[in-house]
Amino acid sequence: MTDALHKLVKTLQQPAMFPHPVACFNVVETHISIILLTGPYAYKFKKPVNFGFLDFSTLEKRRHFCEEELRLNHRLAPELYREVVTINAGPQLGGDGEAIEYAIRMREFAQASQFDRLLDAEQLAPEHIDALALRIAKFHTTAAVAGPQSGYGNPAAVQAPAEENFSQILDCMHEPQVQKQLEYLQDWTHQTFQKLQPDFQARKDNGFIRECHGDLHLRNIALVDDIPVAFDCIEFNDKLRWIDIISEIAFMVMDLDHRGQAGLASRFLNVWLEQI
Repeated sequence: MTDALHKLVKTLQQPAMFPHPVACFNVVETHISIILLTGPYAYKFKKPVNFGFLDFSTLEKRRHFCEEELRLNHRLAPELYREVVTINAGPQLGGDGEAIEYAIRMREFAQASQFDRLLDAEQLAPEHIDALALRIAKFHTTAAVAGPQSGYGNPAAVQAPAEENFSQILDCMHEPQVQKQLEYLQDWTHQTFQKLQPDFQARKDNGFIRECHGDLHLRNIALVDDIPVAFDCIEFNDKLRWIDIISEIAFMVMDLDHRGQAGLASRFLNVWLEQI
């Protein structure tokens, strides 16, 4: 199935097939997507894969998740996300007849404008971090809140991913010293969870579990028209998106700190906190 998508994307690399000028064709591939770059626009195709935590295995599921990606990313990146495009038999974009695939049409931007690239080039300025924090804070204050009856963000939901990590890792690690370390971490996790369980419940009760971006890190932020735009939010797994807003911020802080930018990490957190 993935081979068929590669073939389709290759066939589409003809300027006459597009309703806009084409500067040149380039292809970017991830483990779940193929993105066809044309110059003014990018066309993002979902691979027909099923990894358990995401399932794009059928055409109907790919259509659904293309529509979800468009809807959800319009919250933070309306500058980039334009529409879901049908690829019909032929193939042709937006033609008549049976749909054979779907793609998301996006405004293309220079990869050099991504925050990780700007940081590598020593061009990521404190002002960029401030603007991002302000934009994310505004987004968080208006994001949908998980209701008290939903399972999102309750203590059991917070604990489940950590427990899953240990169950999966321990099955793969057979070296005694490594297993001993993992068991120590598992015990610490259990004890810490018991101490923090009331805090997790309070966060849920006080409305801090919201429909967030879900994957906020430097590679998913770009400077577009001098505005920091967070794109590529998680559409394929609700549990990864409906989280505590502080968890969203912690992910960005962790990424900055991991890259040796403790100052920018603190700045991002402080500016965000001032708005919440």
